[in-house]
Amino acid sequence: MNQIIEDQLVKLLSFTDENVISRFMDMYDVPETEAQDILLETLKFLYISQIPGIFIPDDLLIVDEMWHNLILFTPLYHKFSMEYFNTPYFHHLPATKAEKKQRKEDMRIDPDKAKKKYLKKLEFLLSTTYDYFGAETVEKWFKVYPEKYSKENIKKLRT
Repeated sequence: MNQIIEDQLVKLLSFTDENVISRFMDMYDVPETEAQDILLETLKFLYISQIPGIFIPDDLLIVDEMWHNLILFTPLYHKFSMEYFNTPYFHHLPATKAEKKQRKEDMRIDPDKAKKKYLKKLEFLLSTTYDYFGAETVEKWFKVYPEKYSKENIKKLRT
């Protein structure tokens, strides 16, 4: 990692906001330390999401929820985007209707090929996560989070 990239990451990981944490805790029954940790992991994800091909799989749904929470503080998010990403708005782009339709069609036509394509994207995400943050983050995002923050468990945490 070059110095400029390291400096951006160090600066980004220092971001916190009590209102973002407070609102997340209002939405989900988690202690403050857990909400802060989820924000930190979200910041790490945002950092690597600057790389084309990075996406949020269902395993990282809690990270997606925190990102949505941060975006809702619109003036703060605009300032955050400028300060940390040098853009007026660091976009969060979900899959489009056409993309979802294409995935369904690909699965219908050739399920094996579609699964291989997805696994290749997932492998890129895993290797990028490992390269930037190490084995501990990979384990957290792809082993701990899928169990602890599954869709069902997130529903139970909603207040």
